[in-house]
Amino acid sequence: MSSMNPAVMHGLSPARSTRSRRTPRSPRGRRGMTLVELLMSMVMLVVAVGGLVGSSAAVARQLGSGMSQTVAASMAQARLDSLTSLSCAELAAGAAEGHTTDRGVSEEWRVIDGRNIKTIEVAIELAQRSTPLAYRMIVPCRD
Repeated sequence: MSSMNPAVMHGLSPARSTRSRRTPRSPRGRRGMTLVELLMSMVMLVVAVGGLVGSSAAVARQLGSGMSQTVAASMAQARLDSLTSLSCAELAAGAAEGHTTDRGVSEEWRVIDGRNIKTIEVAIELAQRSTPLAYRMIVPCRD
């Protein structure tokens, strides 16, 4: 019993050391990344790049759609301008309907005779769209 600590024999607990038994590693001691950290950073990078590619494809589609709608609107405006320059009698006589195709864009128009008005409808069909774009103008007749 003499080999025991005298403090323990009297019912006292041994004094605790203020110094930790484990010494923390210094920042210099850790070099590089662990495999888990490397894999997680690669997964986050792949997700970010995938999101960018998906959104850029959608933007490219919308830009192409906007360009084709601009072409269709300018074609319809040109047709409406040429038909509104005619008198109501000329519209009723010969320009009542028509159809043209130019560079893969199909244009169809018709003039509907009303009481003191003419309604001009133009439909433009584009290869990229499933439904045609429709434009309508009402022309008052004064002659």
